[in-house]
Amino acid sequence: MAMSKAVFLPEELIIDILYRLPVKSIGRCRCLSKQWRDFLSDPHFIKCHFNLHAPIQEEKLILVSWRWELHTITFNHIPQDGIDGISRKLNFQQLLDNWVSVAGSCNGLVLVVDRENVKFLINPTTLKYHQIPNFDLALSLRGSCHMYGLGYDVLSDDYKVVALSYHDTNNEFKTDTFVDIYSVRKGLWMELENSPYDHSLTDRASGVLVNGALHWLACRTSEYSTVIAAFDLSDEKFSEVPGPTILKNNCFMCNLAALKGCLCISTSICPDKDTITFWMMKEYGVKESWTKFKITEPNLDDSLSTLLCSITDDDVILDIDEELVVYNMKENQRRDLMIDVTCVMYEARTFVDSLLPPYFGNETEG
Repeated sequence: MAMSKAVFLPEELIIDILYRLPVKSIGRCRCLSKQWRDFLSDPHFIKCHFNLHAPIQEEKLILVSWRWELHTITFNHIPQDGIDGISRKLNFQQLLDNWVSVAGSCNGLVLVVDRENVKFLINPTTLKYHQIPNFDLALSLRGSCHMYGLGYDVLSDDYKVVALSYHDTNNEFKTDTFVDIYSVRKGLWMELENSPYDHSLTDRASGVLVNGALHWLACRTSEYSTVIAAFDLSDEKFSEVPGPTILKNNCFMCNLAALKGCLCISTSICPDKDTITFWMMKEYGVKESWTKFKITEPNLDDSLSTLLCSITDDDVILDIDEELVVYNMKENQRRDLMIDVTCVMYEARTFVDSLLPPYFGNETEG
């Protein structure tokens, strides 16, 4: 029997196939040869691969467990039974399970903080990490409060960590908020001008990333009315985003979140009992685009509820008193999210799978 000749695929077709593979398959393909490893690790390939897959990827959660461990939650859609979650404990080489907070997420990279207040930029999918160097904040850690945020500056092709700090005081008068920023590309911290807003009267939440800016609830220093303060990652300056009418002076009862790429506010300020009200800004920066929604159910502990993410057109994930809950808005029903880990919700964040490394230049960590 005559031997058939080997058939080789054109290089362009192979490359097109590789671009369409999921992240974990790319990791396996890197092991085939040095040539494939170099090509699949090229920054241009990684960026194009992410841009192709990001719009269609389902979001996952990353959170801290009661044992100070980092876990990711993948959602399973089970017919008739609803939605369940599968947890995966993250194990980083040479890093201990000593985590306290998930402080930001962007393009598959996540900012986490440990109990020694050391900050790391991690990729939960590839388990690569970068320790952000220590620096002298405008305020020392002792006797001050801090908030963080992570985002991507498209103009400089740089990931940036923003730190807000202010004196830990019960003084009712204006408290200066200092701003420091870390450039991942440059590997440097820099002190910026103080924020024009008072961030000390609001919850110490991390910045919410939408439309290339990090957002915090803050107060105007002149009248102490509530404002959505937006820090643009390109020009590194603050501005205001118009909020819904209900915001007014009620920052203590509101939470910011990002839902389907839109800025959202959830609150328990509602005349109806057992109701969470939230607004979605469907067109960024346009006050008239705020759209109101309600989640209502008997015995809903709305005062301790935070909107985390959406996983279908009708289902959203809520943090209710440090418990994950799936709420179906169409059927007006809630159910506990069954996962095999006990979580403590220190600002749980969503992320997507990506190959993006948490550093620029030569790989030196993780």
